Amino acid sequence: MTGGLSELSFGFAGSGDDEKSREFQRSSAPPDRCVGLGQGTGGQISRSCLGLVGAQTLKDIRAGFQAQVSKEVEPKPLGAMSPSSLAVKAAERETPISPHSPSATPRAAVTGAMFSFSEPQGMWYSLLVNDMGPSPQEDLDKVVSHRWSFQGALELASQGKSICYFILCLLEIQRNIQMDQEGEALHPSLLDACKTFVRCQCREGKMGEMYQVLTHFISNSLIFFEWERFLNEIFQDARAHQERFLAIHLEQVWTRYKRLKDILEAMFDYLDANFTWRHRLPKASSLPA
Repeated sequence: MTGGLSELSFGFAGSGDDEKSREFQRSSAPPDRCVGLGQGTGGQISRSCLGLVGAQTLKDIRAGFQAQVSKEVEPKPLGAMSPSSLAVKAAERETPISPHSPSATPRAAVTGAMFSFSEPQGMWYSLLVNDMGPSPQEDLDKVVSHRWSFQGALELASQGKSICYFILCLLEIQRNIQMDQEGEALHPSLLDACKTFVRCQCREGKMGEMYQVLTHFISNSLIFFEWERFLNEIFQDARAHQERFLAIHLEQVWTRYKRLKDILEAMFDYLDANFTWRHRLPKASSLPA
């Protein structure tokens, strides 16, 4: 019985069966589906891109595209241009938008950091306690390199740490008003700190100096020159006679002007209550008019 079983083959033995079994054996290497690419340098590069590295690259590109598509875009009137877009275009051309552009002020290329602002460490506290210690050099560099830096800003910022941060807040007000049509011109905590700084300076007998800071800022602020250039281009447009075209562009400047006027009035309200009426000077709220 045992001898009979040993003679049974079941088709898995013999020379002919060995050849058939080799046909069913799978190759350890996957088939080359990119034969048409050739074996040259270009073909090897194409193969590497079609591998894991290429797949990851395509995944990153697809994720970036989806994020860009899903981003909410604020609808704008047809044919409307904003003062912020005019400022961006002028910066891209690396041409100053105002007639008063100090040669000492560097104009960097348009980058994400150019229109962003990182609050210096201790900024809020220094404004709150009226810290008049030496201004840090890195903060003075921020004043000089700011996109909306105005003539005389560095000289004012060099007087002390708190005044340096106060000037930075004025620069940020311009940036926020121009770049964000509906957001806050300045963070509420920083606005309260700036109001406290103005009051501390006034109580030290420097009301005239604070009034001079306000008038100097209004006289040299780049935002007014940008609005002027924007409106000049609108009035010279061939569609300027159309009421709808003119109204939607004037509204953009008017809303920004109202935001600037309101925040300056809030920051310097102490002068209106204790200084301007005594010397028959224009109120802080009426200076931007």
